[in-house]
Amino acid sequence: MFRVKVLNQLNGRQRGEVRELEDICREHDKIEGGISLTTEDVDEEKPVFVLCYEEELLAGFATMYRISESNAELCIYIRPEFRKRAMYKKLTTTLRKEVKKLNLENIYLVHEPRPKDDYAEILSSELFQYAYSEYMMEWKYSYALLPTNTLTVQSLTKDELDTAAELFAGAFLTDEEAARARITALMEENYRYYLVWQQKVPVGMFCLLSGEQTMYVFDFAVEADRQGRGIGKAMLKELIRLVQEEAEEQGTEPKKIQIQVGSRNGTAFRLYQKNGFQVVSQRDYYQVQMGVIEGETA
Repeated sequence: MFRVKVLNQLNGRQRGEVRELEDICREHDKIEGGISLTTEDVDEEKPVFVLCYEEELLAGFATMYRISESNAELCIYIRPEFRKRAMYKKLTTTLRKEVKKLNLENIYLVHEPRPKDDYAEILSSELFQYAYSEYMMEWKYSYALLPTNTLTVQSLTKDELDTAAELFAGAFLTDEEAARARITALMEENYRYYLVWQQKVPVGMFCLLSGEQTMYVFDFAVEADRQGRGIGKAMLKELIRLVQEEAEEQGTEPKKIQIQVGSRNGTAFRLYQKNGFQVVSQRDYYQVQMGVIEGETA
């Protein structure tokens, strides 16, 4: 008999149970995993945790995070031996009440493909519809790159924030105010932004975040009117060379370089793929069909 708990915060014992379940699923499914158990200060933004027990054993776990005013992301982990039972339905049924409470418009189930995908039957049901995928790509070569001699890369200064915001807004089709706010917020969290110049004209930008073994790339953008001219390819080379030079200065091995791209951005995906980046992980997003949920709960 399943016993369900719905919480906004986990205690130490519950966190340990969730991490144990995550480790079991990662090993069995050969996936990266990565359950976030953080909570927010604002009540309405707190995550929803659903823990499903078989006697005292945590058999299933789901977490739903509100990522915007009307959208949320959902992750589900189930012990392998319980996947052919009613666990998945039990978790999603419990979450339906929380969906109505939060007045959400869109919920996306985040799913990592796996060699033995025993979620396939569930994902093909009318409750979920495939929306898009996110790929983590990694540069797979180790040779040193030479300067392109066509571009200059410089750290972004506060005086150049308006220039960067305009470039960002044009490349990502957003407004400059939102772009400026994003760049400012990330710079305050030690993300490093760079402007890329060609003959004293800003033609691109990118952002780096240094991890323990990996350099993560964000906001890689070419100025809208200069796309398709080989600037993106040259920028990638300068970015990689920058990481290599930093490692040389510090006397360490160069870090892995990873960048995330969505399936809906085919141009960027092909750019990275043609220049030495390969997919190392994938996450698929399925839109939860709210009409189906409402119909079943009516």
